[in-house]
Amino acid sequence: MIKISLISLAILVSCLVQTFGNPADKTGKWYYGGNAGISKNNDYLRISFEPLIGYNISSKFSSGVKAHYSYIKYDNDASDLSYNNYGGSVFARYSPITNGYLHSEFAYENYDKYVYNSGTQKYENSRVWVPFFLVGAGYKQPIGSNASLYAEVLVDLIRDKNSPFRKWEPIFNVGAAVGF
Repeated sequence: MIKISLISLAILVSCLVQTFGNPADKTGKWYYGGNAGISKNNDYLRISFEPLIGYNISSKFSSGVKAHYSYIKYDNDASDLSYNNYGGSVFARYSPITNGYLHSEFAYENYDKYVYNSGTQKYENSRVWVPFFLVGAGYKQPIGSNASLYAEVLVDLIRDKNSPFRKWEPIFNVGAAVGF
């Protein structure tokens, strides 16, 4: 499954480069950035980091890699559970209009999975790898000569049974990048 997805992505990238292959007219072809987040309420804490590095293949097309990490903690009367989730992804972006882009990404995440054991009356931890194929669109807003903020909305086309996302639930990302 992963090999087929990566081969399909490589073919897609090759076709797009051939079709839209104007050399990048930017002075810096590499860009980097990502996002970080924190969410907190009474019994829930989530901290996440997602650095990225990308390469401008042409003035309209870029590709890159991301690393993913999140720490989640539930602390209430019924349970005290913490999760350390991590993984990585490869992505491609095509910009058909100024500041707007289409995004596709194959991600593979390793999640903590807790299952309640009625015999011991405790939660037991195991780990599971979950694939995602994310597609969507985004908007970038320049904030200087070489930096920008971005926001994107993605959906997962694989919808693996272990995915934390429900059927067609949108995924919202906001971040910053230098050189993008």
